[in-house]
Amino acid sequence: MHRNGPFTPDELVRIGTDAARQAWGAGMTVLRPDGEVVPIPLVAEPEVESRERLGWLSAESRAILSGSVKLARALIQRGDPLDRESLLGPFEGLEAEAMALLFTEAPCPAVVSRVDFLPPGDGGLPRALELNATIPAMPAYADLASHSWIRAAARMRGLVPHRERELLARAGSHMEALRETLVAFYRLRGGERERPSIAIVARPGDAQIGELRRLEAHFRQMGHEVAVLVPSEADPDRHDLLYRHVWAHRTPPDSPFARALREPARWPLANPVNGLLEAKALFARLSQAAEDASLAGLAGLDGVELAAARRLPWTRLHGTATVDRLLERREEHVLKRSWDYGGKSVHLGAETEPAAWERIVREAAQDHRGGGFVAQERVFAARRPATRITPAGAEPGSLYRDISTYGGLLPVHPGGSVVRAAASPIVNILGGGGLAPVIPGDVWEALC
Repeated sequence: MHRNGPFTPDELVRIGTDAARQAWGAGMTVLRPDGEVVPIPLVAEPEVESRERLGWLSAESRAILSGSVKLARALIQRGDPLDRESLLGPFEGLEAEAMALLFTEAPCPAVVSRVDFLPPGDGGLPRALELNATIPAMPAYADLASHSWIRAAARMRGLVPHRERELLARAGSHMEALRETLVAFYRLRGGERERPSIAIVARPGDAQIGELRRLEAHFRQMGHEVAVLVPSEADPDRHDLLYRHVWAHRTPPDSPFARALREPARWPLANPVNGLLEAKALFARLSQAAEDASLAGLAGLDGVELAAARRLPWTRLHGTATVDRLLERREEHVLKRSWDYGGKSVHLGAETEPAAWERIVREAAQDHRGGGFVAQERVFAARRPATRITPAGAEPGSLYRDISTYGGLLPVHPGGSVVRAAASPIVNILGGGGLAPVIPGDVWEALC
């Protein structure tokens, strides 16, 4: 069978167009600072993943998270000053104040997380590039992409409505997995209500308000009293559960929500202020622990966590000790600032002229802002044929794809995956990229 199953290229464009319109209407959009609502492009060709591989990604994501938390706790409490500076130095004000309580008062440092993987072009297992624990976004976007695609494909195949619903149920829901995780956390904190009230706390003008409104609608459909609020409106005394979708540095210190950040032991807050967990300096130290038995022992990494650490790309804190390696093997490495997000401050050796690369490498070795820089082994992904569906129409081409997988520390935690596609090796869903629907292998076979 053709890799696109029974669908011709023209049919895939029709399915993608139908799915994109459904998804945009339900919130797969971004709000720009100027107030413009921009649809997120949908990739017409889905990402088909076996249940076995999805399960492996889920287990790997959870192992990376648990190993990172153990290592962070050990480095903060018993590490050297350089570790504490690289992990805590980028933060100040309310963020630093609240984060100081992460390992002493917060019942769970990461209720929800997301690890971003990149599948290598040679077909090997996906390699983890970084951990997200502050705002592990896109659960609603992921559902909108995959569910809309399944509906459109089922109708193209002429399946009856109850069969379409069966396939959607089999595919699962990231939003429902998040809801179940939040309720489990509420129960852990002693909550007894069947359907606790939920405050989704976001910054004013949040770019992902479309996703948050979709989450709000799902939670309400499942019987919860729920509202999307800004920090000045989110009084922790009025809600059973607080789902944080705002950076602490964007939270006014005198706002009602700031009380919850300062007292994570008092209110069910998911997640507490935990930005140090996604500092790339911590990821570098986890990679190093794979080769340093004393560091692994300091953290108390178990066999599963250590095995996951050994599968990470080689990553180290960048300084004078790594300069020569990066200059001698330019094309094999990436430089990125430890505390940054959105693909900013990322330099790819293979895409940089040697003279410019040497300047960047030497300057970065002396630049300690934001926890400094980390050097990482480059994972080379392959560009694959892809058709972006945008409001202007179908745009055939080829794109890179990553795969990001959710996790969490509780026994109940999300575990699904979302795929972003981009024209650049540095993935950006709006800058020439989009979201690709993730279809489990058994659902795909049923459609075929």
